[in-house]
Amino acid sequence: MNDEQSLQSKSKRTFWQKLFAISPSGLFKLILISLGVGILLAILDIDPTRVWSDFLGTIADAWAKGWELLDWAFEYFLLGAILVVPIFLLLRVLNAVSKK
Repeated sequence: MNDEQSLQSKSKRTFWQKLFAISPSGLFKLILISLGVGILLAILDIDPTRVWSDFLGTIADAWAKGWELLDWAFEYFLLGAILVVPIFLLLRVLNAVSKK
């Protein structure tokens, strides 16, 4: 019976009650996500006031910085691959020869 009553009381809540009802754990998650996004925006050097004044420009800047990040990562990937791939191939050849 108690479950039925709680179900009925939940269904009788108004739109505004449903919209603004948040549990403490939900509020904590919202705070953590906001903090994480804030840190990400700070890393990408995006000013919060500019986000509000020029929303589409901010999205374009974030997109450009994302491509810059991929370019940076690809350069370091190639730099590491120049060293790692020949060593990997040499070890594979040595293992194949030694197992004959």
